[in-house]
Amino acid sequence: MRRSAIPLVILLMVLGLGAACSKARSDQAITTEIQSKMFSDPQLKAANISVQTNKGEVTLSGDIPSDAARYEAFKLASETPGVTKVVDQMTIKAAEAAPPPPPPEPTPAPVRRSARRLTTPAPLSPAPVAAQPAAPAEPAPPPPPQPRTVEIPSGTTVTVRMIDSVDSSINHPGEVFRASLDAPIVVDNEVVVPAGTDVFVKLVQAKSAGRLAGRSELGLELVRMQFQGKSYTLMSNEYEQTGKSRGKRTAETIGAGAAIGAAIGAIAGGGKGAAIGAGVGGATGTGIQVATKGQQVKIPSETKLDFRLEQPVEVSYFPEKNRSRR
Repeated sequence: MRRSAIPLVILLMVLGLGAACSKARSDQAITTEIQSKMFSDPQLKAANISVQTNKGEVTLSGDIPSDAARYEAFKLASETPGVTKVVDQMTIKAAEAAPPPPPPEPTPAPVRRSARRLTTPAPLSPAPVAAQPAAPAEPAPPPPPQPRTVEIPSGTTVTVRMIDSVDSSINHPGEVFRASLDAPIVVDNEVVVPAGTDVFVKLVQAKSAGRLAGRSELGLELVRMQFQGKSYTLMSNEYEQTGKSRGKRTAETIGAGAAIGAAIGAIAGGGKGAAIGAGVGGATGTGIQVATKGQQVKIPSETKLDFRLEQPVEVSYFPEKNRSRR
């Protein structure tokens, strides 16, 4: 009896392993689903976006009309089942300049007629009138202001204040959340990016604890910054939050893989994050603590989080427009 049961157990194990392997999606299926979503999206239907998938890692390249389209493409790819990472290589196509107006046609010179000889004495000519002095020429306008380019070095600490909340029992990896800079980014004692600037955070891991055992986990990465009409991709370490079954919590910032963002462009409300940060951060100087409800981890709105840049970022900006949005 025991000998006949052994082959049956082995057969069940092989069938279970085959079923688990069949659930993994192929790169071709992931690429086809992303292209189908983009073709159905009004912002991306006319865009020239190339989608390539290699072992679950999706690379987006090509020309897009705006930052809003960049963010939408990144979001659609991130939310597709089977995608482990999205690489953003898209560029915004500049509008073609209008042709210059044609030069004005030359005015024909007047035809001079010969004067007739007078038979009567010519009248006395009046006294000559003094010539009026020429008006002074207007000074040339000053040249337009030129942008400055500064590199934010790797290792710079970026403190943000969350606008959206994150919950380990509700949200899923790949979702992007809005936040704003809680403190300015300073390079060589000069403010390069002011407080209140819109930034975006991506959920890279979310684990909800079970009823009897286990613990909930959240992992976030800083992926994008919207500053003076431009979108910058950020690569940061991973902020990890873990909840324990007794209600205790530990939060630490650990070095992890870089996250490449997308596009956010013009989706975040300009001053919303700045207004929220000014109302709470100015009073206490500290962020709202991350909460655990039972075994779940929740990062509420207004929470302050610290990230560290893993790669330098080159920023082009106009100093005269560099004002805090708070």
